[in-house]
Amino acid sequence: MESGSAKVIGMLAALVVLVGLAFRLLNREAAPRAPGNDGVSSASQPPTSAAAMARTEPAAPPRAAAPDPDGEAGSAPGVSREKIEEYLTRHRRSAASLLAAFHASRDGAHQSGDVQYLREAATSFPQDPRVQLAVLAYDVFPEDRRKWIDAFKTSSPDNSLGNYLSAREHFQNQQAEAAIQELRQASAKTEYADFAMESYLGAEEIFRELGKTQLEANTAAMTAMAADLLPQLTNMKGIAQAIVEAQARYAGSGDAASVQSLSEMGLQLAGQLTGGEGGRFLISRLTGEAAETVVLRAMDPDTSYDFLGGQTAAQRLEGLSQQRQEFRALMRDFHGAFLRMSPDEQVSYVERVKVYGEVAAMRWLQERAAATGTPRGE
Repeated sequence: MESGSAKVIGMLAALVVLVGLAFRLLNREAAPRAPGNDGVSSASQPPTSAAAMARTEPAAPPRAAAPDPDGEAGSAPGVSREKIEEYLTRHRRSAASLLAAFHASRDGAHQSGDVQYLREAATSFPQDPRVQLAVLAYDVFPEDRRKWIDAFKTSSPDNSLGNYLSAREHFQNQQAEAAIQELRQASAKTEYADFAMESYLGAEEIFRELGKTQLEANTAAMTAMAADLLPQLTNMKGIAQAIVEAQARYAGSGDAASVQSLSEMGLQLAGQLTGGEGGRFLISRLTGEAAETVVLRAMDPDTSYDFLGGQTAAQRLEGLSQQRQEFRALMRDFHGAFLRMSPDEQVSYVERVKVYGEVAAMRWLQERAAATGTPRGE
């Protein structure tokens, strides 16, 4: 049986790995790609495992280690199927409990969870937007993907995410005009709800209720949230790349107004990922900045734009470069500072993530480490 300190380090590694994934995304080149080669897996290839998501952008969530013989949580949940079923019985197999069970069922054979729990949720609660989004994220019914996108749009009529998912599907199916119409509808909405925090809290609840410590539950919840979020983020960056391709076609026909309109819609999409609920987690903010970079690089660098607050595209790109430098510093310092904190302090960090967002929590950690003289991470 592993020592207590080794077990804690193994468990904390999940949070560190997530920051490492963000760092990898931050260092990716955000230049537009050739048409038809956006690096996004098709709807016929469901991202139901870490290996599958590793073939998409952003990077895949960390793979879970195998549960230890005593059923304790290292970096993996390590929850038995019997306990999961008992939990579901107590919660009357509600939509939220089935989604949580999906995450808790993650093991060596099902790195992203047992999809049967998602199928049951889809059958019992087909109108629940959280269920609909999970079905889409893991491509549970690839042959009915359009139906589930339309259902999500209907159940969340004010949520621009539904229009963005629909636009991505249309772009992939070479239906550019239909995709652009969806982008116009998305741009008319102020709400962007990705249910990332709901996923986080649901996973935290099941692990706490099934006997994990608060820190173990929060660590597993962060991994579950990332697994849900990454397929959506892949689609969002894919939209930005498709927008640039569409702009090239409009520019070729002399339609400057459509080119500018698409720039505005692309930047609004990026803004949904960098601010508000969409920007609660660092990986979302990095994806938003990557999408914004794709759009800005296709614009005239020396022209001032009203929708950039009078800045030129070059000036805005410089601002994004400075923002990336700050994020690099946050992620570099996080590595060592978090692992040197006491368990209570680590719990305080993850609570700050839930209340203030991940970037604000990382800034707090950086400031605290500087004040206490904690060595920086490598």
